[in-house]
Amino acid sequence: MRRKSWFRILVFLLSAFIISFPVKFADSQQTPSPQAQQILAEQPTNDSTALAALLDHMLDNHYLPSVQVALGSFTYADTQLPTPFARWFEDELRLALGRTSKMKLFDKQVAAAMDPAIREQYAVFFGQDRADSILYGKYIRDGDGVLTTLSLTDLATGALISETRYLVKKGILPADVSVEPSIKALETAVSLSQLVPGSVSQASGSSFSGSQTYAMSDFQLSLSTDRGVGAVYRNGERLKLYLTSNKDAYLKIYHVDVNGVAQLIWPNRFGGSGKIRAGEAMQFPGPNDKFQYLLGPPYGTEYIKAVASTKPFTTMEADFSDLQGSAAAAITRGLSVVSSDATRSEALVVYEIVP
Repeated sequence: MRRKSWFRILVFLLSAFIISFPVKFADSQQTPSPQAQQILAEQPTNDSTALAALLDHMLDNHYLPSVQVALGSFTYADTQLPTPFARWFEDELRLALGRTSKMKLFDKQVAAAMDPAIREQYAVFFGQDRADSILYGKYIRDGDGVLTTLSLTDLATGALISETRYLVKKGILPADVSVEPSIKALETAVSLSQLVPGSVSQASGSSFSGSQTYAMSDFQLSLSTDRGVGAVYRNGERLKLYLTSNKDAYLKIYHVDVNGVAQLIWPNRFGGSGKIRAGEAMQFPGPNDKFQYLLGPPYGTEYIKAVASTKPFTTMEADFSDLQGSAAAAITRGLSVVSSDATRSEALVVYEIVP
């Protein structure tokens, strides 16, 4: 009972700072919901063939006979938090997309597909041959299965093409693939969501936009990983960040690891001016940087926090060094600026590392 009360407090805070969270957390029902029972009855098999047929069905009323689709993010309920289930389900979708007749997988990571601001600035990176739609969604435990919502959106217009539901049945999901985010991950996301009072705080996105603004301001900072919002990476994969700002600004980027320890990662000893120009398509690590962001154990949820200011920061922490105290407190200590009339904007992305 005490755990449920604590969770309700976290849910309330998350809805205020990130996005609403209207479902129960880690509350696995013994009996599927009526909605899931109906889907179960209409879904005779649970393999890539059945999933492929469902994907094709999403384009029954579309004006194009086929689309080139990129895979976006799948996150838990309305939290925009990733879990290992997301990567497992992405792998299932890849198998299914190989059997569809109407969808062709655009197998290239497209952070721009998740955020219009980033898509516009990174047009050269994506070139002419790119996806015209994106498949993304969310999921929640339902009985012994996992109920997923799949959304297909037109990237040119932002219009929703189709939306459907698919139930991952009991026995299909490996026992070691967790579905719900941990209380610790939820708590950390809440604490990092807004660090500077009065700043424009942006979280890692609504289902399509990639970043969501929670205060009225003309200062917008966009941040995404190369796999989009709520991404899940495997051991040995490399992470890239994409950032844009609509104002010239001073910028700090922090990394928070699975243990909640924060480090300043940009600017760093390898380079970086500590500034971002208005309209700049900034990639980190950059193409000329002499390092890469290689992901590996310990596995779990990690965070990237970016803070931009129209005035210089008064201090600069040592790069790649553990900052003392909780991540939120440690980062906040380095965010004071020389002028009281500074305008600041924040952005947060959350990603998961799995074996």
